[in-house]
Amino acid sequence: DIDIDPTTFFLVTKFCHGYKIHFSSEIIVSVLCAAYYLEMNDDHSSNNLLNKAVTFLEQRVLTSWNETVKALRVCSDKILDKITDVGIIEVFLDSLVEKALKDPRLLEDLITLPLRLYESLILESSKHNVPIENLVVSLCNYAKRWVFDKDSGDESFSRYKREVIEAVERLLPHQRGAISCGFLFKSLKESIFLDACSDCRNGFEVRISKQLDMATAKDLLILSSKEDGSYDIELLKTILKSFYSNYNVSDVSRFVSVAKMLEEFLFEVAASDASLKVETFKALGEITVAASCDVLRYSDEIYRAIDVFLERRRGLTESEKMEACRVLECKKLSPEACEHASKNEKLPLRIVVQVLFFSQQQIRDRWAKELKGVHEKTEDVDVEEEENDEIENMNKKLLRLDIESDSSKKRGIENLACAVHCGKKKMKEEISVWREVKRKFGCMTSFTVDACNCYIKKRK
Repeated sequence: DIDIDPTTFFLVTKFCHGYKIHFSSEIIVSVLCAAYYLEMNDDHSSNNLLNKAVTFLEQRVLTSWNETVKALRVCSDKILDKITDVGIIEVFLDSLVEKALKDPRLLEDLITLPLRLYESLILESSKHNVPIENLVVSLCNYAKRWVFDKDSGDESFSRYKREVIEAVERLLPHQRGAISCGFLFKSLKESIFLDACSDCRNGFEVRISKQLDMATAKDLLILSSKEDGSYDIELLKTILKSFYSNYNVSDVSRFVSVAKMLEEFLFEVAASDASLKVETFKALGEITVAASCDVLRYSDEIYRAIDVFLERRRGLTESEKMEACRVLECKKLSPEACEHASKNEKLPLRIVVQVLFFSQQQIRDRWAKELKGVHEKTEDVDVEEEENDEIENMNKKLLRLDIESDSSKKRGIENLACAVHCGKKKMKEEISVWREVKRKFGCMTSFTVDACNCYIKKRK
């Protein structure tokens, strides 16, 4: 009724018949268990198997880190139960912890140990103040060995992978920056895929939120699903919500880092994911806008993401393009981005109109700053001349826009040019140029042909 492997059984049989036997680190634990179970001790004979096995263990195994690891590596759960009952497991753990305290780098060699033994060893090491960085390296290597680099296989192995990722989460420290963001995101994704317990998943989410400002766009890309290329929008929102709840407004630099990271993430997704749907892009864009609001001065990176998204999807309808562009705040574009957008044929006409509108506002604000402090009369003359030149240039820009494939766009641009022309005329009559341009741009929002009563000849 003894649970024993054939090799150990053969060795015990040889000993009973008086043959000379040879131990090895790989077999010594099972021999100890068999000798203990069969009561092959001093009560039976002074030349007993148990004494011989214990002597080999003390002199040849426990004195060496590598031999100790070899001895434990082959232990099954049944063997571990037996050596735990007789108190031998503590001997192994104490030996390894003692050596790890002298050289913590040795902990990296434990990735082949059974999970049950590995978890006990890491816990003991942490109790004896082994450096956190060495514990983290060991845990990351263990997860990589048994979870990241292994296919799911059958149900039993998937269950073992789930046990590993849950144990790793329990053992990882909670200190900010102690674990790389890349590892945390990979672990979170695996915990979701393996259907790990909620405590495991939440543990990774909390650790990520504590150091989200240290993450990169590539870390966020890990959360995409390999099967359908989708993104867990709600998970991203949960992580962001947790991040913002952990920091007060004095930590502006961390908010800025997260906002920039999300902008880069949006661009990477738009550029690399050919299957990305308009709805998903819009949802990710809304998250990015929310993070950058009142933190970043310009939205140029969001515009870049939209531009590359439209570039890679030339077959989108006008309404789909408009949906993708709804996350763009034209008033937060830099002058350079406005210049580019005003000539961007991929953008819907309504967005171009808004860009030109806010571009005029930027021009007026810039003039106001430059002319501040100048004599009022001189200012009036100079402003009128410069504004006339700018409006004339804007008129020429509008007439150069080449969107001949869409007649409705042509009519819209003509009306817009008409509005600018009217604005120039009204300025000469000493009416506020800002109010007039605003009114004229507003009349274009309906995109009807008769949105403006002014007349301008169509280009040939």
